Amino acid sequence: MTEPLLVTPTELRQWHYCPRVVFFERCTPVRRRETVLMVHGREKHQTELVKERRRTLSRYDLAEGERRYDVRLKSLSLGLNGELDLLIVNGREAYPVEFKHTHRPPDPGHKLQMCAYALLVETELGLTCPHGYWHSSRTRQTHIVPMDTRMRRRTLKAIAEVRAFIELERCPPPTSQTVKCLECELRNFCGDTL
Repeated sequence: MTEPLLVTPTELRQWHYCPRVVFFERCTPVRRRETVLMVHGREKHQTELVKERRRTLSRYDLAEGERRYDVRLKSLSLGLNGELDLLIVNGREAYPVEFKHTHRPPDPGHKLQMCAYALLVETELGLTCPHGYWHSSRTRQTHIVPMDTRMRRRTLKAIAEVRAFIELERCPPPTSQTVKCLECELRNFCGDTL
């Protein structure tokens, strides 16, 4: 018996940005070239994780908690697998933490990604995730991302939609925000956006 198709929380974020990013990566032989911005972002991300190991939990308004780094989770029932930057566990509650190198607050795609991690934690570790933390290394701001019923439903719906178009290998429509296409490393493959 074959395993069900699994998507990642990162793919949910990319899907929200533009569904074709996930399509090209999963359904075609096209591979994205790593841009200078991508390399810079990854380096900043690693730097932030090193700094995080020395910090207290005060930025999360938590008095105590166990930090778990690079938490790898997989759920066949959710159709998800991924690796979480940081998980803070305090008793029966857990808080996923994502680090981003941006000056913008978390957008809906980041929230989908965060909620997908929360669903994985709850399903696979049996802990409750009331919210997650999204930290910007540029602004030094930490945002609380609530894991309410509406967000969970949106995330489960997004997982189903992404899995469906990958399984069908059907090219989804591009983003309606063509300004995103100007800086996209896959724009040469779309042909119908600019």
